[in-house]
Amino acid sequence: MNGGATQSWIMSRICAALDQADVARATVNDLDDHVLVGATIQLAEDLEAFALSLAGRLSELGELPGAGDRVSAVRYPSATSF
Repeated sequence: MNGGATQSWIMSRICAALDQADVARATVNDLDDHVLVGATIQLAEDLEAFALSLAGRLSELGELPGAGDRVSAVRYPSATSF
């Protein structure tokens, strides 16, 4: 994989992780099991942490393209907001 293809692949993984975090949070509204709710929220937070860590590392290397809007828009809502 060349540099551009690698960067594109990494950015797609970052966006996929953020999308899955959104799906996990949306799923919480349909759950009745308190333990499952907690695990789903943790999954969303872990996916966001992964995406932000990877984006941060790319930024340090000067390789983060203009996808900052999607990555920088990530907020950490509190568990009580569900």
